[in-house]
Amino acid sequence: MDTKELQDVESINSKLKKFTLRELGGALGDWGTLIPFIIGYVSIVGLNPAGIFFCLGITNIILGIKFNLPLPVQPQKTIGTVAISQKWNPSLVISTGFGTGIIWTILGFTKILEKIVKKVPTVTVRGIQLGLGLILGWTAFLLLSSNIILGLISIAIIILLINNKRIPSAVILVLLGVILLFFTDTINFSDIKFNLPTFNFMLINWGNLLFGMLIAGIAQLFLTLTNVMIATISLVKDLFPEKKDDITSSSLAVNMGIMNLFSPFLGGIPLCHGSGGLAAQYAFGARTGGSMILEGILEIILGLFFSETLFIFFSSFPQAILGAMLLYTAFLLSKISFKDFSLKTIPIIIGSALVSFIFHLVGFFSILFGFLTGLFLYLILKKWIDFDQN
Repeated sequence: MDTKELQDVESINSKLKKFTLRELGGALGDWGTLIPFIIGYVSIVGLNPAGIFFCLGITNIILGIKFNLPLPVQPQKTIGTVAISQKWNPSLVISTGFGTGIIWTILGFTKILEKIVKKVPTVTVRGIQLGLGLILGWTAFLLLSSNIILGLISIAIIILLINNKRIPSAVILVLLGVILLFFTDTINFSDIKFNLPTFNFMLINWGNLLFGMLIAGIAQLFLTLTNVMIATISLVKDLFPEKKDDITSSSLAVNMGIMNLFSPFLGGIPLCHGSGGLAAQYAFGARTGGSMILEGILEIILGLFFSETLFIFFSSFPQAILGAMLLYTAFLLSKISFKDFSLKTIPIIIGSALVSFIFHLVGFFSILFGFLTGLFLYLILKKWIDFDQN
């Protein structure tokens, strides 16, 4: 076998490594945070699951190819929380998402965000990461409390398979959940229906856009700045140092801008990147863009041909299993937040995290206030302490 043939074989093997069972397990890792929002958008807001999953799938595939990283898209949580709790109509949701798309596209192409992110102290990012870990951990606890025994079994499965590269725990947990649905007669095989997709082509309502941006969109921008522009970039540097130059705040902003400019027309939900989704996929085995491509393919198939069945599965899926998956993700995020741990940084990290968590409990813009707290503590303490910034 000559050199060229060897190179061709190595190239094929490298590509195949993107589509392993472990990458598939990683692809399912972020569904613990994705599924609850989708359930709310479908059952309360009235959006079509076909449009939601098709837009998610296309976006994941494109980004997986572009970056070759497990950089999944997630619902914009502030908009999603407000929309579901206040029972918004579909037009208000997609119009608000389109509004965020306009702003992020402009910011991304002007590269203003590069200057902002470079001035943010690394220690304040660690506080945000720990705060997110606490928030996810609390959400996981609430989900686990629905069935403590099943939750403990799910946690045990994660621990037993934590270092197993051939048998991803996320795949096992999803299969376990599906088996339980059939075993308890929650779902029957007759409920699984193959159907051709129907899309609701939607137009932007500018009045709804303005209203939605004032009510939730502006707050979402601040959350995205901290959780995406700062925390996600920092997490990429931690987990994939060889890729640190491939991900910038401008490239992430352009991604979020473009996907929110196009997906609303097919009934897609407002989307963004997020450190939680990256941490979740990494925690369950994702190491390449193959996880996103596999997730995208699965989402497209589900959206196109099984949209009527999706809600039955997701609304009935055992919450304790989702809680176990979220708990492991929370652990990983919290662990990373102490990567550069020192006694002089602990007040900032803990203070920022606690404020984020407390404001989350009362329903305010938790990550924003947590970030501002960390930044305030940093500016106060740096007069007496020499921090290693960024």
